[in-house]
Amino acid sequence: MMSVNSVCRVMVADDEPEFRGWLRSVLDDSGDFRLIGEVSNGTEAMELIPSLLPDLVIADMYIPDPDGLEVVRYVQHHFSGIKAILVSAHEERVYERLAREEGALAFIPKAKLSLDALRQALKGEVEP
Repeated sequence: MMSVNSVCRVMVADDEPEFRGWLRSVLDDSGDFRLIGEVSNGTEAMELIPSLLPDLVIADMYIPDPDGLEVVRYVQHHFSGIKAILVSAHEERVYERLAREEGALAFIPKAKLSLDALRQALKGEVEP
């Protein structure tokens, strides 16, 4: 687990360049998160994770080739120290259950994604 004063190193896997750009600016301005890698599909994510070893992977549920759930499965199976959060533009209640079943810290709808939401998820304080 990260110490209180450490910066959380984040990798994002999302096929929407606009979303990645927005998230990059939010994280870079935060002071406690740093974006260290971004990819547009699941294959790229699974290839990059072993070399980057991020603290947190933020993956879209519907990235192509394979999807975000598969990326979370990969992280959980191979890297016990890496946390994962799933996001989506769609706000379906079932996504929270699917995310938890695969070992993600949380599912956060993109419309509700914020630094506070990320901090709460890392602390295990995500609202249902």
